[in-house]
Amino acid sequence: MPGVKASDPIYGDITDFLVGEAVLLDDNRHLEWLDGLADDVVYKMPVRKNVYRRDGDGFDEGSLHWDDNRFTLGLRVRRSVEIENAYDRDPAPRIRRMVTNFVVHETDKPGEYTVTSYILVLRNRFDAPTYDVLTAKREDVIRRDDDGTCKLARRIVLVDQAALGAVFINVFM
Repeated sequence: MPGVKASDPIYGDITDFLVGEAVLLDDNRHLEWLDGLADDVVYKMPVRKNVYRRDGDGFDEGSLHWDDNRFTLGLRVRRSVEIENAYDRDPAPRIRRMVTNFVVHETDKPGEYTVTSYILVLRNRFDAPTYDVLTAKREDVIRRDDDGTCKLARRIVLVDQAALGAVFINVFM
């Protein structure tokens, strides 16, 4: 799979899409975020295990924090948007996502690209003087239409922490 150079306009379209996605989520514009998902989207986060290097990469594909599709992502969004007493969403937490280190590759399908990126998520709520922190590597598949419109078709979130705090279970990455 050939790499897409940062000087290529396609690279810019894809990174603009991913940064824009983070802005939508940070601004609690979850319904708009859903519009950027392909109808057949796959959205997973495998559980991380502590293993010796000789024993694999440390991810358990059989155990997932999330295993979502378009329908279940819609349910999660509606929960955070429409349910007034969702204890983890009201009052709304302050969340910032920093997305970086984009590596884009073409796939064998026209208009489809794999993208690796890193994400740092900071979450603060109430009057807490500290943040909850989560870091991860994301492995995405982005589909780009002829008009340049991008859609997220697959996201695998590979968290760095083995013990994931409950506050991040309903945070979109």
